[in-house]
Amino acid sequence: MSDTSSPSGAPGSRDAAGALRMLRSFAATVAAGPDPDNADVLATRERAIPWLRAQGLMPADAMLTGSEHGALLRLRDALRDALAAHASGRGAPLEVAARLTRALADGRLVVTITDGGSVKLATAARSVYPSIVAAIAVAIAEADAAGAWLDLTQPGR
Repeated sequence: MSDTSSPSGAPGSRDAAGALRMLRSFAATVAAGPDPDNADVLATRERAIPWLRAQGLMPADAMLTGSEHGALLRLRDALRDALAAHASGRGAPLEVAARLTRALADGRLVVTITDGGSVKLATAARSVYPSIVAAIAVAIAEADAAGAWLDLTQPGR
């Protein structure tokens, strides 16, 4: 099982601020590109892979399949829709919450207990895409545990 307590899967705990930065960065990939005609950083597998590697979400030797790339875009869109709903002050409608929940299920998270007795979330998957999803799911859980999940739409918070 892979520890997902940091974006790179390295042991240790990512703080809530780090979780928020990663989630904001992932959600903003649709508008983060330098070319206004093609501003979606994740638009193609060829563009998504370097971004995922730079974020520490994907090892240098790993690849994404076409179906995994499509699922990554659906995950990002579901996260963006949930954030937009929170920003409007109305919370995520059931359909939006259900789409995000389905997309996060690919992370195959399990609860583990460390030698020191700490509780961690880890992915039971051995392939790269579920590990990416797990890192995003853990970041959401960490943000929520810190009381910051609803603050994601507030850049200064």
